[in-house]
Amino acid sequence: MATAIYNKLTDTSDAFSAGTYVGAEDAPEGALIKNFFSKDDFFQVMEDHNLQLRNNTMKKVSIELLNEADLAVSMAEEPFIPDFIRNSKKVIWWNINNPTFVDRTVAEETYKQIHKLTRDLIASLNQVA
Repeated sequence: MATAIYNKLTDTSDAFSAGTYVGAEDAPEGALIKNFFSKDDFFQVMEDHNLQLRNNTMKKVSIELLNEADLAVSMAEEPFIPDFIRNSKKVIWWNINNPTFVDRTVAEETYKQIHKLTRDLIASLNQVA
């Protein structure tokens, strides 16, 4: 979601997404994220905000991906934080609740929280530039 919001707000395709849990047996790399939501509410809320995420695929974060990035935003939770993320000065940490059940209300609240954090990040990057 943060990737899509960032790219929409900046009218770029600069941001990409990768996860720390991806690659586990229940979250294989390359799987469509739509397969991990039992209800359609999440995608409906995203589409209400003109974000198309249904067919996004899961990608595992790697040292190489992190090295290529100018900065990284992490929402990873213990125990799924590899040392190369934990120890990187490129990483900005966002504390976003990872709900076990996503209905329309939870999806909208999460969207608003990530949208604000993303706007704030863009503003801080523009101040540095």
